[in-house]
Amino acid sequence: METPPVAEESPPTVSPDRRKWATIAFVLVIAGIAAAALLPPLLTTTPAGQANPISGTIPQATITPPFNRTPGPTLPVSPVATSSPTPSGPPGFTVTIVPTEASGARGETVVYHMTIEAQNGFSENISMQLEATALFVIKKTVDLGVQQPPYPKTIDYPFFIPADWPPGITIDGVVRSTGGGITSEDRLSLTVR
Repeated sequence: METPPVAEESPPTVSPDRRKWATIAFVLVIAGIAAAALLPPLLTTTPAGQANPISGTIPQATITPPFNRTPGPTLPVSPVATSSPTPSGPPGFTVTIVPTEASGARGETVVYHMTIEAQNGFSENISMQLEATALFVIKKTVDLGVQQPPYPKTIDYPFFIPADWPPGITIDGVVRSTGGGITSEDRLSLTVR
């Protein structure tokens, strides 16, 4: 006798929809566990600008120094100096002239502003003179006088452009300032229009 053929049993299959829902459920369970672990510390954090409520008692902190120190001797405190600083370097002076380059027409006057500043306590008289040269032919020396302290001091010197000087020439000038064994030279130029 023949045995009837037995149908092979196929293993149960899971539909793709069920697999998708199982994955989503697994992710939600993991997220819930993570949220349960992280949520309490997040809830106790206070927003910026608000005070954190305190309940219970705060234990008293004890501070122990890293090493034992015995007080040392105190150093005397010297008063702050209120006098002006002592000069450093030899006494001297500087002369600043404005303008150093100028132009003007014949018969006009150009005003030079000369400022003398003392350095390191300089307090000597300063004699000044202007030497002007044009075309290596015209040469004029002008005594600007003797300047006396106190410094700083500003002197205005009006320079008259002679009417017979031809237009277009440039007059080169040197102001020599001498005082206390020091000589300073400052160069100027003036173009005649």
